[in-house]
Amino acid sequence: MGELSVQGDRVLLRLSRFERTAGLHGDVTVPIEHVSDVDVVADPFANIRGMRAPGLGIPRRLRIGTWRGGSVRTFVVARSGVPAVRVRTVGRASGAEFDELIVTTPDAIDVSRRIRDARGSGRPGVSERDVTFRSEDGTVLAGTLTVPAGAEAGPVAVILSGSGEMNRDGDHAKLPIGLSRALAEALARNGIASLRYDKRGVPRSGGGYLSAGMSDNLADAAAAVEWLRTTGGFARNAVAVIGHSEGACLAAALGADREVDPAAVVLLACPAVTGREVLLWQSGKAVDGLPGPARAALRLVRVDVKAKQRKALDKLYRTTDDTARMGLRRINARWLREFLDFDPKPILQENSSPVLAITGAKDLQVDPDDLSRIAELVPTEVDTVRVPDLTHLVRRDPGAPSLRNYRRLVREPVDAEVLSLVADWTAGHLRRV
Repeated sequence: MGELSVQGDRVLLRLSRFERTAGLHGDVTVPIEHVSDVDVVADPFANIRGMRAPGLGIPRRLRIGTWRGGSVRTFVVARSGVPAVRVRTVGRASGAEFDELIVTTPDAIDVSRRIRDARGSGRPGVSERDVTFRSEDGTVLAGTLTVPAGAEAGPVAVILSGSGEMNRDGDHAKLPIGLSRALAEALARNGIASLRYDKRGVPRSGGGYLSAGMSDNLADAAAAVEWLRTTGGFARNAVAVIGHSEGACLAAALGADREVDPAAVVLLACPAVTGREVLLWQSGKAVDGLPGPARAALRLVRVDVKAKQRKALDKLYRTTDDTARMGLRRINARWLREFLDFDPKPILQENSSPVLAITGAKDLQVDPDDLSRIAELVPTEVDTVRVPDLTHLVRRDPGAPSLRNYRRLVREPVDAEVLSLVADWTAGHLRRV
């Protein structure tokens, strides 16, 4: 496959003779200053949009050439199911030839790191390194430690991603959200170090994703805090926990844990009701987001979506194995059972740390009205912010909220105002301790 490398002040995609012919294009060069972001995607085909124009596509096997979808032009050299490096650029309006490159390479993680390091040379004083730590059951978790110059023994934050097979950057193979990476960069600009890590069974962490319960994820988060205070060498009384979605549930639980005792807690899209109530609320919002004819058809055939969801959840709740079948998919039944039982109200009432809670007004996965419940439940200092037009992906959508918009929204950067608010609030609270 194409060879992707850093050559001085540019990223070079060197193509073989076959790839040049198939893609009707020569080697691709991207100046480092045109690179806006870089990450690794587990399945490149799931992240390629639009139609080839021109290029070669062998179904379920190979794609080479230019793909165009909407206003996005992507150059692709990818094999299905094999990890690929995705390089996002500043866009063609700013002089780049392509909006992004997606290139399969056997050492995708190392290549992405080299590109990120080259791009980061324009951010003097910020270093990143790979680290590992052990959870209480011995599982080894792999992550990235981001440290601004002079912050090696100072305040630090643990960043906890949402549910699903999320890597350290907050990306799922089929939905590259990138929130954890964006938070780390925002914190670094404010002089705060951070640790983010791959969940169990994802890229380089040990354990298995399908067998990990919510309790395992909580133990991993507590272990991350302890590693920073011991092996990491950071200030013991100045560790914050910042979580999104499931990560926010874990952050709330750590805030109630007197042994962990974080100095500050940030909750992005955190529910204030049980997991069962969250999922039933989500199903109702999903129906509301359907086109009018689809909603009319459901009424016509008398389909009660909430009732069907309740029945499916009850069936899964009665399972006893780690995994279960839902249609053609194997799902993590253990995690789901634990989430259905999860009730944030007692832990919010037991929280002993300052809390910042942010939820978007157009969140379809967590009820934004839960912010008022969080304000009532937390006995300590609590700031709640309901952000207009903000979705669960921490991007704004001026149109009608819909899950169908997610793939479009992740092409936009994480909301800059939310990132600044989190970084400023966290830095201010960590420096006061």
